[in-house]
Amino acid sequence: MQGSTSVVDAGEAGLFACDLRARLFRRDGLRLAVGDRVDLTLDAEGAGAEPEVEGAPLRHAVIEAVVDRTSSLRRARDFKRDQVLVANVDRVFVVVAAMDPPYKRQFVDRLLVGCERDELVPVVVCNKVDLCDEPYRELVEEDLAVYGELGYDTLAVSAETGEGIDALTEAFRGRISAVVGPSGVGKSTILNRTCPGAVLPTGEVSDQDGRGRHTTTAAELVRLPGGGFVIDTPGLRGFGLWDIAPDEVKFGFREVVAASNSCKFADCGHESEPGCAVRAAVEAGEIDEERFESFKKLREEVKAEAAQRLLSRRR
Repeated sequence: MQGSTSVVDAGEAGLFACDLRARLFRRDGLRLAVGDRVDLTLDAEGAGAEPEVEGAPLRHAVIEAVVDRTSSLRRARDFKRDQVLVANVDRVFVVVAAMDPPYKRQFVDRLLVGCERDELVPVVVCNKVDLCDEPYRELVEEDLAVYGELGYDTLAVSAETGEGIDALTEAFRGRISAVVGPSGVGKSTILNRTCPGAVLPTGEVSDQDGRGRHTTTAAELVRLPGGGFVIDTPGLRGFGLWDIAPDEVKFGFREVVAASNSCKFADCGHESEPGCAVRAAVEAGEIDEERFESFKKLREEVKAEAAQRLLSRRR
């Protein structure tokens, strides 16, 4: 999307610069998301309108209708309309960097909660593994193994050396995939390696704060040579979970749900209650301790946010 105009890929018919029919926006309050499927009518008077692709102006069309979404990944925002990051995707590739900037597993866990909430299939990808020395590489592999044992597909890749790129390209093939993660982790660089000719802008991590710069400013749909599409998304500084109740956080933690079925109390909070099977599983090494701490921290964060919203509304 560029301003109020969206670029629509109509397959063999090519690309079109499209405006949304006013009634869809005014009456229905519709907001388009990258990945939406739409019905178009050509606008003969709009031939040669901006934007341009490779120096040539696109034909103009009008979006008459938006097909019901089969899926979406939402970023919930307090007191605002939820933002649909991507629509109609089959898989969400959660990309972090092994180093520069180093990943935080809680950020991965937060996105997994969002994927589970929206019934999407996540894949955990760790880029820049070429920057790791041997001990740190082993740590990265151990972290990926934690998610692998939970049933999530994982990939260790390097856009610099090409390690894992073939496997990632194959994972993209024939699907509509979204690539999400913080700025600076190399999402666009990965796509440039898996999609020759995409030429997506890339950047470097800031030396001052260790954060990546936003080289991708709007989500972009990229057609794959071997079939399918990938959506490159802007870097995420955060991922809101405003619409999730504290007791729903566990659904992003499969191992907690499985163990909690054996807790003595149905409403066990997995804190200090007697007969807590979850804590027992952590102590026995059956649940990764860092994942359990992440679960507790996210749940407390959601509780605090809910209390703050309630207080703000009373004022």
